[in-house]
Amino acid sequence: MAINKKIEKELYGPSVTEVALGAILGLLLGVVVACVYLVFKPVAQVKVMPKETVRGTVYYLPGSDSSTKGKAWQAKQKLFVAGTAIQLNEDELNAWAAAGGTPPPPPKAAEKPKPGKPAKPGEKPKPEEKPADKPADKADAAAAPEGIIIPSVPNFRVIDDKLQIGMKCTLNWFGLTYDVMLVATGSFTKAGDQVVFTPSTLYLGSCPLHLLPAASGALTNYILSKQKVSDETRVAWTKLTGVTIEGGLVKFATQ
Repeated sequence: MAINKKIEKELYGPSVTEVALGAILGLLLGVVVACVYLVFKPVAQVKVMPKETVRGTVYYLPGSDSSTKGKAWQAKQKLFVAGTAIQLNEDELNAWAAAGGTPPPPPKAAEKPKPGKPAKPGEKPKPEEKPADKPADKADAAAAPEGIIIPSVPNFRVIDDKLQIGMKCTLNWFGLTYDVMLVATGSFTKAGDQVVFTPSTLYLGSCPLHLLPAASGALTNYILSKQKVSDETRVAWTKLTGVTIEGGLVKFATQ
C-alpha cells in the first residue's frame, strides 16, 4: 500500500530535490541582495589615487578636461567626419563629449502673479486663475529622458593602454530616482566589421558587473545607445578600421 506523501514527508523530511532547489533559490536571493547593496554603495571619487586603498572601496579618478589642452577637438572632429585618421588626448575627448552633451537648462525665473481687479463693495473677490500649461513646458516634459538607467555626459581618462569611461547615471524606478556612478575600463575590439568598446571592468556603483558577462555586455550596449551622437559621427565611426590607445592618446584609424 502506498504511503501518503504528507506522512512520508513527516517521517523522512524533504527530498534531495527539494533541499537542492531551496539551496539554489537561497543562493540566488543572496546574490541579488548583494548586488543591490553594492549598486547603492557610493564610489569614492578622488583627485589622486591613494597610496593605500581601503579593501572593498571602488575609487574613481576622473580624466583631465583642461580647455587649453582640449581646444583642438573641433578641428579634429572635422577631420574625423571627413574620414581622416586622428588621435585625441583625454582633454580633447572630454571637450568633445561635453559639447555633445545636453546639460539641464537653467531654472526659469518665477513669474509674478498679476494683480486682479479690486472687488466692488459687497462683492466676493474672484479666485485667482491658475496659468495654463505653456507649449514650451509641455515640450520640455516630453523631451525629459526616460528609461530605468539615464546616463549623463561621459568623462574619459587614458590609463596605460586602456580607456576609462565614467559617468553619473540616474536610476529611475517609477519616478523614484537615485544617482550612481558607472565606471568602465577597457579597450576597443572588432565585432564583425564594427569597432566596439569592450570593458574589462565595469562597475555600477560599487557592484562589479564584469563578473556577470551577460549583464556587463547588455548594460554597455544600452548606455552607448543612449548617448547623443550626430549622424555624421555615427557614419564616420562605421568606417573605422581600428582604435588603439598608446602614449596617452586614443588613435582612430580609418579606411
